[in-house]
This record gives sequence, C-alpha cells and structure tokens, in this order.
Amino acid sequence: MQSGHYAEAEGYFRTAAKAAPDSAEPRLDLGLALMRQGKLNDAVKELDTAASIAPELQGVHLFLGISYYQMHRLPEAISALQREVALSSQSAEAFMWLGIAELGDGSPEKAVGPLDRASELSPKDLNILDYRGQAHGLVAKNSYSQMYKLAPRSWHVHRLQAELYAEQDRHREAIAEYLEAIHAEPGNADLYEGLGGEYRKTSQLDLAHDAYENELKLSPGNGVALYNLGSIDVERDDAKDGVPLLEQVNEFYGNAPVVTYYLGRGLAQLGKDEEAAKYLQQAINSRPSSEIAERSYFELHSVYRRLHKVAEAQQAISEYLRLKQELDKASAKQLEDWKVLNGIGAKPAANGGAGQTDTP
Repeated sequence: MQSGHYAEAEGYFRTAAKAAPDSAEPRLDLGLALMRQGKLNDAVKELDTAASIAPELQGVHLFLGISYYQMHRLPEAISALQREVALSSQSAEAFMWLGIAELGDGSPEKAVGPLDRASELSPKDLNILDYRGQAHGLVAKNSYSQMYKLAPRSWHVHRLQAELYAEQDRHREAIAEYLEAIHAEPGNADLYEGLGGEYRKTSQLDLAHDAYENELKLSPGNGVALYNLGSIDVERDDAKDGVPLLEQVNEFYGNAPVVTYYLGRGLAQLGKDEEAAKYLQQAINSRPSSEIAERSYFELHSVYRRLHKVAEAQQAISEYLRLKQELDKASAKQLEDWKVLNGIGAKPAANGGAGQTDTP
C-alpha cells in the first residue's frame, strides 16, 4: 500500500479480511486500497462493513465520506464526515473534508465552521486555507447579494460599497459612499472612522480630523479615535493638542509602536527632546513595521543632534538609510511584479533582438 501497489495490496487485504471476518481493520485497509484504484462502489461496501463492525474506529468514516464525495453522493458524504469529526476532534483532515463536502453541496455557510476548525488545527496547510477562503468568499458574496435585494439604499449597502471602493484605492468614491451612509445613519461611530480613514489617505487632514471628532462624540473614550486625532495633530504640527491625546492612548494601549512614534514626534515638536528620544527608541524596540522604524530613526537622528549626542545621531541616520534602501528595493520589486501581473514588460523586437520595455 505505501509503495503505491494498490492492486497487490488489495489481494493481501482480501485474504486478511477472509481470515478475520469480524475484524474491522483489514476491511478498512481493503476499502482504502479499492478507493485508491477508483473502485468506489467496492470501496464503499468494504468501508461500510468496517464501520458496522467498529463504528468507533477512527478513519473509517473519513474514507467512507471521501468515497461518497468522489461519487457525488454528498448527503451521505456529509453524514459520514460528521461522524468522523465527532470521533476525531483533532483531525484537520476530517474537518477539511467535511467543509469540502458542504461546499460541494452548495452550503458555504455550513462549510465555514469546519474549515475554520481545520485551519486552527493546521494553520499552514495551503489546501485548507484555499478552501476556507472560498467558503468565506461565497458567504460574503451571498450576504452582500441579500443586502442589495433587501435594502439597496440602506446605510449598510453604502458602507459595503465604500469598503469595496477603498480596497480598490478609489478613495473619492469611497468618501462619497461613506457620506451617504452617514446621512442615513448619523449616529454610527464606525462610519465616521471609515470616513476619516479615507480622508486621511487623500491627505485631507482637516476633514479627517472632523470625522474623528464626530466619532469621539458618539463613542467617548474610543482609543482609536483618540489616536487618530492625536496623530493628525502631530502631522499638522499641532503637538500641543495632539500629545495629551496620544498620552491617553499610550496608557490605554501600552506599548504600541505607532503610538509611541507619534508621541515621540510630538514631544520633539514641543522641544522635549529627552522625552521624545525615550518614546522614539521605545517605538523601535517594539519591533514595529519597517515604515514606522524608518520614520522613528529619522526623527531620532534629529533629536539626538539637538541633544549633541553625535554617536547616537550617526547610528540613527545609518539605520534610517539602511531601512530606506530596503523599502525602496521592496517597492521596486512590487512595481516589477505588478508589471508582470498586468502583462507589461520586455517584448521581443521584430528583428529577434533583445526587445524593448513598455512603461505603465
């Protein structure tokens, strides 16, 4: 069996099954050998017999379910696989196949749970991740379709459309949809957060600030709104208002690198360089994203220069230049990948030469 000689294995397992007619294991292996050869009717017969002899035997309902699935007998497949997951609560394979069978039966809502569980048990399995993504995508699609049918002009639909536009970097359209959603549901704090994010992406900081202020009125003490207001204040060189907000957020969130970066940057604007250096270094030590690390080193370089700490300033600018070079390379790689993905790149010349390169 392990060598892939399934026909030979079948013969030996048949002999074993005759020698021990009341034993489930030989029939389980015989069913598996038959399944591997595509003899699904015979496989189901043997596996079903094994299941009747030893209904608690792990694996028998799994292979019975897979065989039924391959025969497109989906209700029987689902029933068998449900029994398997009840017996084998730690089997990622059993949960995956149950999810696959539910998907095949046109029930993505029922497939999501088993596939989520399979992903918990085996988080790096690409097959599981693939089917899980399919299931969630179909559930989302079905939900959106129902939303459009039930209330095409509801704030829910406008928010959904705004999120879809945002994912496509169509920020102006996203802003318009968020405004429509807010017009229909003015008391929803989440809508103002989404609107503020879109304004911020388009560098409309004053409008973003207004949106986050409205969010904070509707949701007092909201840490996200406080962070957004404080960081925008710092970006607008209004650290006097921004730093107190960021200090509140820092107490609330603890050691969030992006918060300590903006807090350090704001304190630097206020001339409090010793405190600024502490928070910027804290941001770096917290393993932030490459972008936040790069920006923290840049600010730290200026702070150390004002503090006349030459060696520290030199170290900071060296780290900044190193990270900048890495980010520039990554950005160039993304551009090249985008060109390849969109069919833009080197084309053979008419004379068979090296060709030329198109630009987007």
